[in-house]
Amino acid sequence: MERLIECGKVEEIVFARFQPGEDILYALYDICRKKDIKTGVILDGSGSAVDFTYQHFPINPKLCPTNVSIGTMPGKCELSIHGTIGSTVCNLKEGETPDQVVDRMFPTIPGLWEGPKEKWPMVGCEYGPGTPYIHAHCVASNADYTVCGHLMPGTKVASGDPTKPSHFTVIIAKVSGVELQATIDHEIGFYQNLVRTE
Repeated sequence: MERLIECGKVEEIVFARFQPGEDILYALYDICRKKDIKTGVILDGSGSAVDFTYQHFPINPKLCPTNVSIGTMPGKCELSIHGTIGSTVCNLKEGETPDQVVDRMFPTIPGLWEGPKEKWPMVGCEYGPGTPYIHAHCVASNADYTVCGHLMPGTKVASGDPTKPSHFTVIIAKVSGVELQATIDHEIGFYQNLVRTE
């Protein structure tokens, strides 16, 4: 298969200071909507978080019904983030819904991901066509160990003193001229595509 290469330009750099207690992944989705970021790069994100929740390859695939699993680092940690931002696109056969494709990709696991809405973040998408796509890799450290994986819902900005601002800051480069498309496809399942927009 041919390597896909397209070029774009950095349009602006967005700095965002998150609030104590915010879910970091959903805050990133929200910033993408508010700043109309269809494609971008998470240049950096750093600060204190709590209950880092991440997707990773399972240690023992025989114990996991999918080829990925969800882990949590309980309590407070230092977190760093980098990754890519895109938009969700769906290529479906007639009569099929995006939820049906995502539901087939991940079996229902009670308490973890039950319905399609909980399963969309497993591919990095917020929920459905046109919504933001975040492919964020994170490294988190606490007093005992360090882990890394894809950012999942449940990771929150550490509160500290909730009456004071947090120091959790994310820096995003908004890109124009090319669109990174997180594509939900009825045959392939999921893939990333690059499309020129100018």
